[in-house]
Amino acid sequence: MSELLFGNCSLADVDASGALRFIADGLVHVRDDRIVFAGPRAQGQHLTQRLELLDMESMLVTPGLIDCHTHLIYAGDRLGDLLAQRDPDDPSRDRFESGGILATVNATNQASRASLATLARSRIDQMADHGVTTVEVKSGYGLSMEGERRLLEIARSLSGYRGIEVITSFLGAHALPTAYASRPADYIALLTKEVMPTLAAEGLIDMVDCFIDPEGFSASIVTPYLERASELGLPIRAHVDQFGAAGGGELALSFGARSIDHIEHLSSAALATARGSGTVAVLLPFAYLHKSLTSIPPIMGLRDNQVPMAVATDLNPGTSPTASLLLAAYLSVTLYGLRPVEAFAGITRRAAEALGLSDRGRLDPGCRADLVAWEVGHPYELVASVFDRRAHRLG
Repeated sequence: MSELLFGNCSLADVDASGALRFIADGLVHVRDDRIVFAGPRAQGQHLTQRLELLDMESMLVTPGLIDCHTHLIYAGDRLGDLLAQRDPDDPSRDRFESGGILATVNATNQASRASLATLARSRIDQMADHGVTTVEVKSGYGLSMEGERRLLEIARSLSGYRGIEVITSFLGAHALPTAYASRPADYIALLTKEVMPTLAAEGLIDMVDCFIDPEGFSASIVTPYLERASELGLPIRAHVDQFGAAGGGELALSFGARSIDHIEHLSSAALATARGSGTVAVLLPFAYLHKSLTSIPPIMGLRDNQVPMAVATDLNPGTSPTASLLLAAYLSVTLYGLRPVEAFAGITRRAAEALGLSDRGRLDPGCRADLVAWEVGHPYELVASVFDRRAHRLG
């Protein structure tokens, strides 16, 4: 049995209602990688009589951050897409990859397993340096049995690197492969009858995701895919209504989705359905910024309907080339109008809820001791500025 006692620190997390819990002079008692006590020093003073106090030098201790929506494993860059949007006459444009999701699929399928793992580890290094302790990783750049299997196997192999746990999402319904052009129903049938059940049986899938959008799959086409996920007992998440209204929110909610992500064009009917459902709205503001979108998610409607909001990077080469969860949180405040407490909750407690994880994202007894310390005085400094905040992993 191992025990640790951290002191001379402030503590911060959020409670179930989303209210900030801030303790200016706190103690954290950890036993066997679980939190036993986290609270005011005065209430834990007896612990200092039997345990050596580890001096945190007045740092702020928070739960480890959780990036609940990433496309971490890929090759290529898609800078050609950006140049086409911003400067189509740039003579360097032809040097870079373009062509949307399928360009990344091609680059990823051509890359070796070793190179993909190396690239992914470099991105995890950036995340770990800035306080992330859990990351969700999607497939979706394979779009075949072997391509999707390889990405999920790499994701599984990365879990534990830098102390980060990886949660996998099968995103076979990300885009339509060239071989299935104009045959989306046939591709969905392949996924539902062969790919999804096979990879689930191999233990590679924690959750199932899909892209329901005018630029993705229609709600009617993707329904059998979600039905199959439900039959297999796999939790559902969905990219919905990012570039336009597609009924994605309504469909995902009808299947009890853990989260609905992007949601720039979420309908009022979906908002009403989301109330009290337990579904988390995952906000991805860097993608909104990078794509110069003009409609933000319905933040007021989410608040009015008491829908919890998480924030994530959406790390990918085409629409959100960043591994900085703190930057995403900052943008959620400055672009979307989140309150700082909502942004902080969005990268801790609410992100854990989006992944169905009840043992992290807060400083409650029994939770995992995924603790990080920051050289700041208050958690709002993490989400309301763009300074390079480096985290110290505890334990």
